[in-house]
Amino acid sequence: MLIQEVKEELFKALEITKGKQVIVEGKRDKLALCLLGFKNIIELNTGIYEIVEKLNGKNVVILTDYDKEGIEIAKKLNKILPPLGYKVDTKTRKKIGFLFAELKIRKIEELRGVING
Repeated sequence: MLIQEVKEELFKALEITKGKQVIVEGKRDKLALCLLGFKNIIELNTGIYEIVEKLNGKNVVILTDYDKEGIEIAKKLNKILPPLGYKVDTKTRKKIGFLFAELKIRKIEELRGVING
């Protein structure tokens, strides 16, 4: 796949995700998604259980980074949220992860470079 095609696929996947609640790791990740028009972003700046209290709907996309730490956080959230009645969109996370790998990026905040590049 050409880089431009990968970027287009990534932006399509992100566009579909905009209407859902998105969990990210930090401020820079949130900023990158805000630049793409995301509104319902929850930062993991507190404990995982505090995050659950901030969720206001049942559909969630976990967009933690695709590095070792981010993957571990996503795994924890994937174990905690479904038993509490949340529907975690793992398919979108996997697709975005694949596209990130194609673009050789691992962090959500690196989307800013993709937007500007």
